[in-house]
Amino acid sequence: MSFTCIIIEDQLQAQKVLERHISNVSHLSLLGVFNNALDVVHFLKSNTQVDIVFLDINLPKLNGIDFLRTFRPKTSVIITSAYSEYAIEGFDLDVIDYLIKPISFNRFFKAISKVIYKESAITDNLESKQFLFVKDGHNIMKVVLRNIVLIKSDSDFTTLILQEKKLLLSYSLKFWQQVLPKNDFFRCHKSYIINLRMIDKIVGNTIYINEKRIPIGRTSKEALIKKINLI
Repeated sequence: MSFTCIIIEDQLQAQKVLERHISNVSHLSLLGVFNNALDVVHFLKSNTQVDIVFLDINLPKLNGIDFLRTFRPKTSVIITSAYSEYAIEGFDLDVIDYLIKPISFNRFFKAISKVIYKESAITDNLESKQFLFVKDGHNIMKVVLRNIVLIKSDSDFTTLILQEKKLLLSYSLKFWQQVLPKNDFFRCHKSYIINLRMIDKIVGNTIYINEKRIPIGRTSKEALIKKINLI
């Protein structure tokens, strides 16, 4: 199991410590380092495959606690701070862990282990699913997961493309991202989730599945390459 992560930290020395710790954990991949939380808001809109956010509290423009309160990122958040007084509020906002600077590698790895445990429990539950039921108008439809080719966002709906048919459903792409097994499905673009086992080839920034062309950004492609190497 591999995880992508970003750092939100305005102090260069603290950035370097986290970068070094991340580089020493083989299943962590650093996607970016940001000096303020506002830049991350724009980044997360186009890069949905961020698993872990290392978040400082005292940041310019928007502090870490306000960032969590306002934007509620759908990722595992680990707070990194020189101050302990925000810990209770941080845990109330469902952060995974609260690391006090200076951060040792042992303490860092303990926090990462919590993420691994949490995601493993979720994945084990999802992986046991072979099908799910969805509402299609007035009908309840059974969808066998292995038959899903891809899912495309279409305004307030999603088009579920199966091997034998298509369904236009009133579910968001975020819903599908939450209910589908992460080992088999990947959100490669803000508008697409693909079944990894259906990929025919990847050429440049394009994924080919059953002669369909699906775009993928550079950052998402790096995460995808790492993921498919595990299959």
